[in-house]
Amino acid sequence: MDITTLGRGGSDTTAVAIAVALKSKKCYIFSDVDGVYTADPNIIADAQKIEEITYDEMKEISTQGAKVLHNRSIEIAEKFKIPVIAQSTFNNNIGTSISDKIEENTLKSIIKKDVSKISIIGNGITRNLDFVNEIINEIKNNNLEIIELLVSEYKISIIFKDIINDDIVKKFHSHII
Repeated sequence: MDITTLGRGGSDTTAVAIAVALKSKKCYIFSDVDGVYTADPNIIADAQKIEEITYDEMKEISTQGAKVLHNRSIEIAEKFKIPVIAQSTFNNNIGTSISDKIEENTLKSIIKKDVSKISIIGNGITRNLDFVNEIINEIKNNNLEIIELLVSEYKISIIFKDIINDDIVKKFHSHII
């Protein structure tokens, strides 16, 4: 077995890509945490480490804000069926195994994330294509990342990955008036 360390700027995504290139049976990701937990242990004192989790569950947890692994690394691992083991550099505790093994009807994690939700309300809002395009352009121009988009006849709600400052709200509002 050959072991290598990625220097500054190396990432879990790079590690998985290298594991794929080397046709590895597993990819171990060592970091400052010893696995994936049911919640952020810095917030929830009795959070439990998860022993096994599926690729899909891990991608969802990563996308929702858990910082253990980047969701792109898990997408690559899933595509090439390489199990990923997340564990700590600082202890020998067993980490979390991420693979396609399915254990149905189990709750895995709760994620709290500071996000912004902006709702724009008005009858027939979705038929006002000029307005919708203006909002889309504001999102693009400000490099905003959307987590979720909810649309109904009367409302467009956008949940952004990061906290949105009041300047963005003002820009959105300027397209209404």
